[in-house]
Amino acid sequence: MKLKEFIAGLAEVMQVESTELATVDRALAKQGLRQLARGRFHPDITLEEGVQLVCAWAGSFKLTEAASEVERLKSFSPRQIPNDEYELITKNSKTFASLFGAEERDLYGMNFVEAACWLTEQLGSGKYPADRIWLSVTKGGEPEMSGSWRFKFRTLSFFQFPETLDFDRMKPVPQRNVEIKASIRGPVLKWIFDVTEVS
Repeated sequence: MKLKEFIAGLAEVMQVESTELATVDRALAKQGLRQLARGRFHPDITLEEGVQLVCAWAGSFKLTEAASEVERLKSFSPRQIPNDEYELITKNSKTFASLFGAEERDLYGMNFVEAACWLTEQLGSGKYPADRIWLSVTKGGEPEMSGSWRFKFRTLSFFQFPETLDFDRMKPVPQRNVEIKASIRGPVLKWIFDVTEVS
């Protein structure tokens, strides 16, 4: 699907203004996070580009700085279940990944954007109902993935691992009084899969 059609369709599915998504797309394209049109060649948007677009839209304070938001989200890794507790926890209860028939540790080497692409592929293959899954991105905070299963919620939270250890910066960060969190529902991700992978 070409970019203009994708933006218009995504805006309709998300029920937001298409100008917001177009602004995010331009910001991503400027930083090389999306293929650019060359002459008459207009490449179709890929699954990863579509997922990056919605994640950047959800997490950006300023839509024109969406590329830095994608880079920030790529620095988050899944919180891991300790090895000595892994068997006990996964044997006795469902984890987020087990909703899709996968192991939680399959996600441990991924960053948030890669995990969001994995989730989109799982929803596209119909392994779990899309309307029971969502991504949440707190502006300037941590992202997470959640799903409902038998009247309970399963969540995979992510943390940001520091690139360098700076003991002065490792002091406790005061909690914010106000947080803005945007959620991207599963049907949006499934739509992205359908128009990028199925067509």
